[in-house]
Amino acid sequence: MNTTPTAPTPAFKFSKAKVIASRLGVRTRTVFRWAEQGRITRHKVNAWLVLFNEAEVEALIESTRIR
Repeated sequence: MNTTPTAPTPAFKFSKAKVIASRLGVRTRTVFRWAEQGRITRHKVNAWLVLFNEAEVEALIESTRIR
């Protein structure tokens, strides 16, 4: 059987609000507020685990950065 290689799918990195908040120097509540405002997407895995896409968070930070 001959198979054609396909391009690898991009890997998405997800983190908890606590990790993102710590890295950015903000409170976890701020990360959840951004999600409530629709600025980033919240991915609820189960009742206790909510993850955020790191690329989305970085894009938000870049878009609000003063130049």
